[in-house]
Amino acid sequence: MKVSANLNSIASIVVIALLATTGCKKKDKETMSTGPTETINQPQTTASDTIGKGTFSSFEHGLGGNALLYNEKGGGKVLRFTNFNMTPGPDVYVYLSKSNNYSSSNVITLMKLTSGYSNSSINFTVPSDYTSEYKYALVYCVQYKSLFGYAELK
Repeated sequence: MKVSANLNSIASIVVIALLATTGCKKKDKETMSTGPTETINQPQTTASDTIGKGTFSSFEHGLGGNALLYNEKGGGKVLRFTNFNMTPGPDVYVYLSKSNNYSSSNVITLMKLTSGYSNSSINFTVPSDYTSEYKYALVYCVQYKSLFGYAELK
């Protein structure tokens, strides 16, 4: 009994010491880490700047988030992903597409994704050959012919 009481006392002291040295306070949002992130300056868009926006439908790799296609001040167009989440995969590209399925004849390639993302914001410059026919943002793995997901830009 005496040994058990001593072990309980020692355990209590260790817990108190840990709480005292690490602080027993909740982290605020500014100090909490959500994993790897990419943040690019927030665009200042108005309703007249927006071409389309949508929410991702996921098929593979935990894809999620929102897509916004807008006219950039000074010309050009930008596709922006916000609150973007995706576990990494090989040979993954972002496309603008005429349909919600990948076909090399119906897409404009924007960029290859090289890592996983967690609550990230990413901007993609849209090439000048964009037309209003391209109503979908696709995330697609070319190597395995796998659609990670898409957002319809309405």
